[in-house]
Amino acid sequence: MNALHRRLLPTLIPLFLTACAGGVPKPVPQQPAPTVAPVAPVEDVAVAPELLRPAQPADFWSGMRDSFALPGCEADPQVLAWARTYTKQPNRFEQNVNEVLPLIVYAHKAAVKHGVAGEFALLPWVESQYRHVPGKKNRPAGMWQIMPQTARTLGLRVDKNYDERLDITKSTESVMNMMRRYYDDLGDWRLVDVAYNAGEFGLKKKLDKHGGPTNDDGLPDVPMKAGTKEHLVKLMAIACIVRDPARFNVSLPKRDAENALQVVQVSSPQSLAQAAKQSGLSMDDLRDFNPAYRTNKGTVSSSLLLPKSAADQYKLGPVGSVDTPDTVAEVADEAVASLPAATATRGKAKTKNTVAKAAKKPTKKAAGHDEPQIVFHKVNNGESLWSIARRHQVSVEQLMKWNDLRTQAVKPGQVLKLSASR
Repeated sequence: MNALHRRLLPTLIPLFLTACAGGVPKPVPQQPAPTVAPVAPVEDVAVAPELLRPAQPADFWSGMRDSFALPGCEADPQVLAWARTYTKQPNRFEQNVNEVLPLIVYAHKAAVKHGVAGEFALLPWVESQYRHVPGKKNRPAGMWQIMPQTARTLGLRVDKNYDERLDITKSTESVMNMMRRYYDDLGDWRLVDVAYNAGEFGLKKKLDKHGGPTNDDGLPDVPMKAGTKEHLVKLMAIACIVRDPARFNVSLPKRDAENALQVVQVSSPQSLAQAAKQSGLSMDDLRDFNPAYRTNKGTVSSSLLLPKSAADQYKLGPVGSVDTPDTVAEVADEAVASLPAATATRGKAKTKNTVAKAAKKPTKKAAGHDEPQIVFHKVNNGESLWSIARRHQVSVEQLMKWNDLRTQAVKPGQVLKLSASR
């Protein structure tokens, strides 16, 4: 028996081990992780958090500073001296800048278009204070002070009825084109101003003889007359104020998009009077933006330069007679009713005088009320809705809303509210 067991044992042991192994699960071999092909990045997709605020549009003056190319305030002591002279009366300086700001903006837009240094949009400040100087015989004209000979070179028309040196659009375009050509020839924006004041050919002769400027941070060390040097210093001085207005205790006015100047194409020839009526401007205002017309009887055949509000009105087409729900009498009655009782009891016979006084200054607050009384303005000869709005620092849209106007046309004697009803 033992001998039998010894013979079977080698056979039974493998069977026994196999049976025992059957009760234990076999380990599952781990499969390698699948290989993921790299995904190419998606191009041109801007990812931004939902709460991220969009970038605010740059302030006009900030954009203008970015376009400057002349040396700064420290270029020469005379630059700072003239900057202080310009801002000796800060309030008056701010007012002057505000009055010509639409022209500064327009000139700067032209400078950017032609790749001209931004300081040259301020050149009319030095030349004419942005005034539309009428040209006399052999004398410069317009805000750019263009000489008759230069006008002929630039192809600007000059005759007894129309002087394109005073045409803001054409003269600005011509000057900026010339400035760019000067820079392409001279390679220095300081010399561009010298050439504008003293003449290109005379400057080139001096450069050929004495060589170009050796310094880049101050005034160019080339021979020039005292008046030409002062011209460049003044331009750099007004640019210096724009660079750092706080240094001179001034605040530059904000750009008003409503006053931005626009070129409006004229579909068919029309008189200046018709154009003024269609745009809602007075004849004086229309000619102020289009001073090339030397008489009120001119004919508009190509384009007009208008502030945005007047341009929008002009594009609506011809307008008829003034049609406003609030007539002069109705507004006058409301004016009398809103004045203090002592004034109202004087009767409607003195309404015109009452309204005229109310237009000059705000009425006193009624007892027990904190809200201001409504202020009125009687339209005078030569005034337009645009000029009234600008003078009283309100928008044309506000005036139209407060007075229920459907067009910008107003007429002398019409009474307008200058504030909202209570």
